[in-house]
Amino acid sequence: IESMNTVLDDNKLLTLISGERIALPPMVKCLFEVEDLSVASPATVSRAGMIYCDIEGLGWQPYVDSWLDAKRKDEAHAEYVAPLQALVDKYIARVLEFKRVNCSEMCPTSPLACVISLCKLYDSVSTKANGIVAGAENLGKLMEMWFMYCVAWTLGGGVDEASRKKLDTLIRELESGIPGKMTIYDYYVDVPKLQWTTWEEGKVTAKPWRPSPDTPFFKLQVPTVDSARNAFIVTILLRSQRDVIISGPVGCGKTSLLQQVLASLPEGIINLGMQFSAQTTANRVQDIVEAAVEKRTKDTFAPPAGKKMVVFVDDMNMPQKDTFGSMPPLELLKVWMEYGFWYDRLKQLKRYIKDCSVLGAVGPPGGGRSFLPQRFQSKFHTINFTFPDESQVRRIFGTLVNMKLQNFGDEVKPLGDMMTTATIEIYNLISSELLPTPAKTHYVFNMRDLSRVFQGVLRADQQFVDSKDAMLRLWVHECFRVFHDRLIDDPDRAWFTKTMDEKLNSVFQSSWNQTFPSASHQLCMFADFLRTGYDPAPYEEVVDEAALKAFADEKMGDYNYEPGFVPMHLVLFRDALGHLCRISRVIKLPRGHCLLVGVGGS
Repeated sequence: IESMNTVLDDNKLLTLISGERIALPPMVKCLFEVEDLSVASPATVSRAGMIYCDIEGLGWQPYVDSWLDAKRKDEAHAEYVAPLQALVDKYIARVLEFKRVNCSEMCPTSPLACVISLCKLYDSVSTKANGIVAGAENLGKLMEMWFMYCVAWTLGGGVDEASRKKLDTLIRELESGIPGKMTIYDYYVDVPKLQWTTWEEGKVTAKPWRPSPDTPFFKLQVPTVDSARNAFIVTILLRSQRDVIISGPVGCGKTSLLQQVLASLPEGIINLGMQFSAQTTANRVQDIVEAAVEKRTKDTFAPPAGKKMVVFVDDMNMPQKDTFGSMPPLELLKVWMEYGFWYDRLKQLKRYIKDCSVLGAVGPPGGGRSFLPQRFQSKFHTINFTFPDESQVRRIFGTLVNMKLQNFGDEVKPLGDMMTTATIEIYNLISSELLPTPAKTHYVFNMRDLSRVFQGVLRADQQFVDSKDAMLRLWVHECFRVFHDRLIDDPDRAWFTKTMDEKLNSVFQSSWNQTFPSASHQLCMFADFLRTGYDPAPYEEVVDEAALKAFADEKMGDYNYEPGFVPMHLVLFRDALGHLCRISRVIKLPRGHCLLVGVGGS
């Protein structure tokens, strides 16, 4: 920006880095449109005239007025204008003011952006299929129901779990017709019945869910209230070519749900996936998008075969900021969304790219992730995915475990719900007790850890897990692998072992010594490489540790005889064998990744 100073002076000289000087003709003027002056120096500010546009000055009212005017001029929609005007007056101002004072958002949104989203979402849902037909007897009621749905998912779309409850209270004050049990976010407009129906009974439990037996664990998606309502609104928005940003805590299923939604879109809509990292550059983003479109005319590009394209950007707020605090990949997307083109970098000509919309997923700011620039975010419809509540988590994992245990013995079958309850209790306890500190930065637990415990339990083989104690040993082992292996000092480990003993006592009416009856009461090991001739190899308890040691020694001997390898002479004591089983367990899982943390020479 400082190099602009000579351009803004009377002599209008542009000095390039190469030392070249270009004099600009007198008719060249510069017009800047910026969010703030955080990177401009007083020298720059004093050379330019300043106009400050206040957010309150224009407000959101003109946008709504012009939206309604457009409907007035269109004969098909003219009769909707008066009821819509009444709904706008009834809700928008009250909800926006209440939200500003009482609600918190993970990605703050401006009032105008929310109102634009509201108008566009309402246009997308007010279709004949949804009962909005001129002259229908229930038109007024359905219009208000859909309008309330839109208010909740646009003005309140980006707020967190606690703020949703507050907003729900306000909307109930304004309109008493919502059923009383849950929040407005738990209902959808059931057009045939002319009423609000919960997602739970209308969409989730309406038909029983059974996955195909060969689906890998990471692809299992148990339908829940969250997945149903989030998929519904994202699908509506993507079909109407709206740009969407999804925010939400780490591990709440943003990426997997969005991939599911993209896969279920009609054939005329294709998608292009991108993953942003700290090192993503604007040039790279431009190359990826240009590779997926084809030429229509001299300067216009579009997706192949007349289709529409959704560009899905995961971790959208990861790119590093440059010297002036902007994120170049996002600035490029913003220019493209505002003007419809970017420049061909070789020929400096405009390239229009048509028929594309952007879908982004962002995690909570902090730890390498930044806040999205306000001017960029205002182009999107923002929806916050909340963490599934405990009943939903219980439903997800309970369904999976109980389906697995159907063929097991009668002693093992009832353990499914108990294991689900106990695992969730342990997870809640460990997330609140063992918090990350500078010495223990990796004490970060989320939903993925919970699913890893169940992923291990689901590997049980009914030939080898035939009693309650055998199943409990497997479950305790998996909890230790996922949570205990991360702990770095003895007090934490002792605390976790004590917690597990308490859970065995309170949930399963058992105890540590009863579950591990060996003389030392030590935790057993599990491995899936000891038996040959099985496919897949059974994941079983190591009963004879001497045999495990002999097997590992034999394999090490084979390795040492291989030509070209440096021979290793390791003493395989119990801890080393334990580490061997742990690493083998992780690497054999699909999408199993391992980070080994330890002091040098360990």
